Amino acid sequence: MRGIYWLKMPGYERSNFFSHARALPEFYWTAETDMACVRAAVTQTKELAYAHHIQRLMVTGNFAMLAGIDPYALHEWYLSVYADAYEWVELPNTVGMSQFADGGLLASKPYAASGAYINRMSNYCGSCHYDVKQRTGERACPFNALYWDFINRNRAKIGGNPRMAQMVRTYDKFAADERQRIAESAAAFLARL
Repeated sequence: MRGIYWLKMPGYERSNFFSHARALPEFYWTAETDMACVRAAVTQTKELAYAHHIQRLMVTGNFAMLAGIDPYALHEWYLSVYADAYEWVELPNTVGMSQFADGGLLASKPYAASGAYINRMSNYCGSCHYDVKQRTGERACPFNALYWDFINRNRAKIGGNPRMAQMVRTYDKFAADERQRIAESAAAFLARL
């Protein structure tokens, strides 16, 4: 991480491979969200100025990437809220690994995942307002539609990645009405941010 930082700075902090520009949602500061995993990670962050790597990468970071949050805004948040955040390690982790904003310089694939991954790695989903088993609809886990929407939106950038090409092919096998429901569910959720 330190080598990437010294090799690529200044300028690396503004990397934005996916051209994400959405503002960081208020719930990153307040923890006021119905997503149990995000609420727990942000609450712990507020209380302890610490969160486990998986909470950072696969909950708050994954959500930010799937939702199209500006990677620089997420970097600034991580740097502001974590007691162990030293820029030389936090910045490459955020830009290169969590957000894949450097286009693959640091990581071999975007660390994107649906709610199923969070469910396997935690106990958050059992008490969540959302249903992790539903892909679309008002009560569906937002990570699910956002994940597939992310795959579709970025197919030109990730379709040639050996570790992501299969996910693009899987999305392409969905029926047209399912792809439409995914797009509508993702858009409806993002409109409420």
